Amino acid sequence: MAPRDLGIRTRVREALLFSGYTSGFTHHFYHYPARFSPQFAKTVIQELSEQGDWVLDPFMGGGTSIIEGLALGRSMVGVDINALAHFVATVRTTPMSQADEAQLLGWAADIAKGLATADPSRRGASTVPNLPGPVEAVLAEALASALALPLPRQRAFARCALLRLGQWALEARKSSVIRRRCLAHELPRLVRLMLSGMERFVEQCQNAGVPKDQITGHRRLLNRSTIALGEEGALAPLRSRIKLVLTSPPYPSVHVLYHRWQVRGRRETPAPYWIANVPDGCGASFYTFGSRTATGLNNYFRSLSAAFASVRAFLASDALVVQLIAFTEAATHLPRYLDAMRTAGYAEVRSFAGASRTLSRNVPNRRWYARLQGDTSSAREILLVHRPRR
Repeated sequence: MAPRDLGIRTRVREALLFSGYTSGFTHHFYHYPARFSPQFAKTVIQELSEQGDWVLDPFMGGGTSIIEGLALGRSMVGVDINALAHFVATVRTTPMSQADEAQLLGWAADIAKGLATADPSRRGASTVPNLPGPVEAVLAEALASALALPLPRQRAFARCALLRLGQWALEARKSSVIRRRCLAHELPRLVRLMLSGMERFVEQCQNAGVPKDQITGHRRLLNRSTIALGEEGALAPLRSRIKLVLTSPPYPSVHVLYHRWQVRGRRETPAPYWIANVPDGCGASFYTFGSRTATGLNNYFRSLSAAFASVRAFLASDALVVQLIAFTEAATHLPRYLDAMRTAGYAEVRSFAGASRTLSRNVPNRRWYARLQGDTSSAREILLVHRPRR
């Protein structure tokens, strides 16, 4: 389908400008940083690929594009270097059976009852830096109980529910005074909400022709760097088969905490890795291609070019690459970004945006401490469209 089609451009633009919160299906399982809206992902995949096509997100984050693609009957490949991103995307797209649901609801109810009646003074020494003590105590008790769930997918789902509970506690900005009874009441509600979202996701996949027991077979989720992706044996059958790339890479020199939670906009805690039981131990530059120094910026563009050069091995000749990207200094960083894409073997599809050349949007729903910075360049995302250069 040609990107010059005015109707496609109009629908993609409308979806890009959508400012609603990430919601629906399993998107609310966890609020991963710098995510684009499900409406945008759905529209791009629906308009620029066909049912049964393979679609790739080489920087999948929490899996927004993976969820929407599966729900549209596409086969999805997701790659992310962050173990937490891989964990969340996997849980969000792993269906639960009725027996699983019963186990998880019973687990949440037992935890809630225990938390509501336990002595709040019985709390061990803090082991997770900067995580408020009352929140850590509740999560530690719930995690210990989750280990008794019989199946790995049940335990993973429970951990994801506790990730969301921890986020809820910190986002409420009451973390220093949060009460056990409040957390006890919230956990069963979150589990019910998550299971309901999973049911809707499975139903939509089935409507798109993907039975429940085949959903996981329509995805390939990899925890690794996109650089040298062409050497990934698990993807060898997909060489030259992927029709669409939809992604939002790390933003050059933009500070995004992919590897920590921020407590009240200041202190950082590695709590999500502890809850999910996945490895971290890496600084921010590990997840963003480079630090915010001049050297880090050079590393960023070299790494970006290497990553997209690796992606080319899997693209069909008529594939499109759609990206949302923001810059701290768009006037200087955007030309360098486009140069990096050219070096990787891509040509920009300028006509996709019409006369304006580029489509962009102000990042919606920014946190209160980010809004204090005002309308910075990094608060505006630009839509770029490329195709493999012949």
